[in-house]
Amino acid sequence: MDGYNGLSEQLGAHPALMILRRFLPLNARNILVMQGELLRLDDSLKVTIEDDSKSGNSKRTQYPYNIGLLKGPHSEPDDGVQWKKTKAMRKLLKNYSYEAILQVAALSQLAPVDKGDLACLRELLEKPCGSGKPFPQSLDYFTYAEENESDLTSLTGVHKNKDMLTRWLDRWVRTVFHKYVGQKYHDPISTAESGGSHVEPLRVHSYSDHAITSTIDTLSTILASILPTVAALGIYLIKDQMTRMGAIVACTLLFSTIFTLIARPKRAECFAASAAFAAVLVVFVGNSNGNLC
Repeated sequence: MDGYNGLSEQLGAHPALMILRRFLPLNARNILVMQGELLRLDDSLKVTIEDDSKSGNSKRTQYPYNIGLLKGPHSEPDDGVQWKKTKAMRKLLKNYSYEAILQVAALSQLAPVDKGDLACLRELLEKPCGSGKPFPQSLDYFTYAEENESDLTSLTGVHKNKDMLTRWLDRWVRTVFHKYVGQKYHDPISTAESGGSHVEPLRVHSYSDHAITSTIDTLSTILASILPTVAALGIYLIKDQMTRMGAIVACTLLFSTIFTLIARPKRAECFAASAAFAAVLVVFVGNSNGNLC
């Protein structure tokens, strides 16, 4: 890897590999330090406000009622202490609330690192292509170490909203399919790093998410039409009433499981869809056999 220049080219060509540290422990420490500063400044400001109110000074005792007097100008240094602390409090509150707190909240919402993308990035860094030197070096070498894995984030978040079936298929393509089939026929998107001709060019095989998404969408459409009809047909062929009820329970369980795998529904949506599916089957059985329901 030809240093950060080569790495930046790879990340630009393959955004899924844009994996970075969030430094959440450092951000947490920064917030705690600023919180401590605010607590002490707040206490100091309260003392100053009380001192001004009890000072007997005709000007300082009017500060709670006249902001113009509070802001000054002040002829005496003691007259401007409360306003100086107020401005310091305002600046620190802005840094604490709008920068530190919201920044950490945004960092915490970033998608966790994808294991497959991280493994690919580590493999790129371990190959001494281009300059022939190992990279990263010094403390940078531990950026993507295993102990820092929980602090890493996939900046693009391409895997965050994928359902379980899509994630499984994506993992299968990268592990099984690519190993035995893809690497033989798939045309890689590769970036050959500048260097001597004796250096093997660095190759990154990239598979489009569109094909996987289209496959899942097609499968979902087929299941949505087949599952209710097959379940109804199977229950219709069952003559024993207790067996029919057991089949309804099994089909409803199968429906809710498949629904969860392919659609990422909310709990309420899954409950409502499962209840509606079971109700349709019960009504169908009731209409086909007058003794039921």
